[in-house]
Amino acid sequence: MLRIYGFPTQNTKKVLYVAEELNTDYEFVLVDLASGEQKKEEFSQKTPVGKVPLLQHDDRYLFESGAISCYLAELVDSPLYPKDKYERAVVHQWMDFFNIHLGRWFNSLYFNKVLRAQFALGEPDPKEVDEAIKFANQQCEIVDKHLGNNEYLTGSRLTIVDIFANASVEQSSVTDFSLDTYPNLKSWMEKTSKRDCIERALKRLE
Repeated sequence: MLRIYGFPTQNTKKVLYVAEELNTDYEFVLVDLASGEQKKEEFSQKTPVGKVPLLQHDDRYLFESGAISCYLAELVDSPLYPKDKYERAVVHQWMDFFNIHLGRWFNSLYFNKVLRAQFALGEPDPKEVDEAIKFANQQCEIVDKHLGNNEYLTGSRLTIVDIFANASVEQSSVTDFSLDTYPNLKSWMEKTSKRDCIERALKRLE
């Protein structure tokens, strides 16, 4: 039995996009972050970090979107998660890049420009917004240059990291961050956004 606990955040979307791309049979459980459900004893018994996404496989649990995505791909022996050790490390490399670097700055923009208003947390912090835009541009330039020589993040083949990373970059469309100056990144984004897995995942979150 597979169960994914989550909330409509980009980190949850990373996992759901990958799960749907893999045609995973799972139950989605909404954890209401707005009401603090993640802080309740019942949920804290499942994970020490008190955050989503969280994967339950029978009586075992995994947190962190990258670890969950790789585990789901491993379960079904998917070619989207290469067996070759080097190729697999390249998948991990780009997951780390989007989690720690580019995704971080898109998350900051999303928090300031979307979530602050949604949860009545006050006005956007201009300093945080400026910092996020500065570093997001620097890192988009890196990805754009890389995609100028590669169809996908790891080379010529789609892997789980392309689906995973889409959830970070899609935040650009709701934060007024234009991808127009990054044609290769924009083309990659348009291509990965057309995959059926994204529409199916979003329906889970409705």
